[in-house]
Amino acid sequence: MVVKNSFRQLWRMKGHMALFLILLCVSSGMCSVGTGFWMINNRNLQNYEDSFMTIGTVEQSATAVQEIKKWDAETKNYRLTSQNVYDSYIPASVLEFEGADYLAGPEKRVSYTAYNPAFKPYEGIHTEIVVEVSPVEDALPDHPVKLKITRILSGQGLMEGSIIQFCDHYNPTPAMLYKNKTYVMSLIDTQGHESEKEFPDDQVREYQPAPLLGASQYAPDGSRMKDSIDENYFCDEVTEGFYETAPGKRWLHYIETITYTESLFPVVATNNIHLIVPFYQGDTYISSGREFSDDEYRSGAKVCLVPELFASTNGLTLGDFIRLPLLTANYHKSAGQIFYTNALRPYPLLNVKGEIYKPFEDSSYEIIGIYGGSTGLGSEYGMGFNEVIVPINSIKNSDADNIVDYGPMTGSTTSFQIANGTIQEYMEKWEKQGVKNVEITFFDRGYTKLSAGIENMNTIARILAVIGAVMVLLVLGYFNWLFILRQNGRTAVERSIGFTKKQCFFSLFSGIFLILFLGSLAGCTAGAVLSSHLSASIKETVYYDTTFGNSAPVETDAESALEKENFYPVQTAAGTMGAVLLAGSLTAVIGIACNLAKEPMEMLGGKR
Repeated sequence: MVVKNSFRQLWRMKGHMALFLILLCVSSGMCSVGTGFWMINNRNLQNYEDSFMTIGTVEQSATAVQEIKKWDAETKNYRLTSQNVYDSYIPASVLEFEGADYLAGPEKRVSYTAYNPAFKPYEGIHTEIVVEVSPVEDALPDHPVKLKITRILSGQGLMEGSIIQFCDHYNPTPAMLYKNKTYVMSLIDTQGHESEKEFPDDQVREYQPAPLLGASQYAPDGSRMKDSIDENYFCDEVTEGFYETAPGKRWLHYIETITYTESLFPVVATNNIHLIVPFYQGDTYISSGREFSDDEYRSGAKVCLVPELFASTNGLTLGDFIRLPLLTANYHKSAGQIFYTNALRPYPLLNVKGEIYKPFEDSSYEIIGIYGGSTGLGSEYGMGFNEVIVPINSIKNSDADNIVDYGPMTGSTTSFQIANGTIQEYMEKWEKQGVKNVEITFFDRGYTKLSAGIENMNTIARILAVIGAVMVLLVLGYFNWLFILRQNGRTAVERSIGFTKKQCFFSLFSGIFLILFLGSLAGCTAGAVLSSHLSASIKETVYYDTTFGNSAPVETDAESALEKENFYPVQTAAGTMGAVLLAGSLTAVIGIACNLAKEPMEMLGGKR
């Protein structure tokens, strides 16, 4: 009877009741939309944290550009090229400053060369030959001259007694060759001069110097070590006992290294495979097995990753061991620049003493992962042909006596990882270091744009939630005054006819609570549906960076993702509805308590 009376009294105020219901529905809906949208955004951002990765690549800028002149014997003129010049090489240690907070790195990766005759990835690809020759006549080889092959020391395609065309093509001041002398030369077969063609369609060949006897050896500080011979050295006069002399022994060592090229392959050490650009961009991936664990990186475990082609060609599987004798270290170019699919960019395998480099590290590594993707395309940022990956700490010995090239930090060799969303903070700290001529480029697959967008949406969501909450409180306050505080006369009459305070309480509260329940239920349900719809439409926008590939984070479990997508709006709607009901109930209770604290005659005598 008490509850029925409460509804009957409210029905007499149909206009006010309808307005209360509509305003409560709108305000609670805004709260539900704002809080639901905010929770969904935060959940999405948290999920993206595990999918995105922010890496920085580092490149030292050149201080000048130097013009290089290269003589062309055919045109009798110089060809002009240019190369970057550096006053000094800035070490990667400049990146190690207080507050950098790296997740991995920084590291300047070295391209090691392993020599293992058990593998022949480049079988038969060496093109240089070593022969003893005698000029047919005295000649200055500033143009094609005739040489007679007297002995073949290394290489194929020539026969003793045959006549070849030879030109010291890139030397503006070639030395005279004499008919009555014998010379040992390192040569390479190449296209001949156009002037030697009898007919336009003729194929003319000639042999040019292959100067790989001069050592390209560097000290650990990056300075070039001085050799006794010039880097363009390719020829010696052969006299009796020549091969017992120091120059002659150098030739024998060089001849031995020619066949080494068949069994050379790159080894790159890292503290995180995702700092290697092809792995970061997803062009290279673990196809079987696993990547290194944190403990293996830290302890320097003898484990490695090998490419699919290398494994299949050599019958290698997971768990097999591969011996990696490391012959040289290249501190300049990436493995992708040196090791091609069908060739490699050669460099001398002799040191400044004219001796063959000896392995500075020779260990067996267990294959724990095999990776797929493109390799050996000759790209600076690509993977080298047959490139083997190992943890940095697994290389224990110094390579100080085996450095064949040294250069500045480049984006393909120097990188690090920082936490997502900290690029600006990192750069502010970096600028304070005052390091000049170093450029840092960040790649985060669009995380910065994505997080900024989500943060903007979060701001909107918070504004909606706050406005909705303020509206709820104003609506509750106004209608508490209208439906309760202004009902002094009603309460006085009910108490005068015998209603207890408890009955009077329920008479006022039950109707108010019903409106609170219906309004908050409708508003919060609508808010849950709207926030889910907004989230779904916003997720259709592509934020992902495609500079280093088109890969984007995806949910691996579609059903789980859908459950989460539906769970958050429902959870938020229920929580918002509970909060509105609680706030409305407390407001009503306080108002009713104020009414019941007065005596009936006092309420009848006051203003209504």
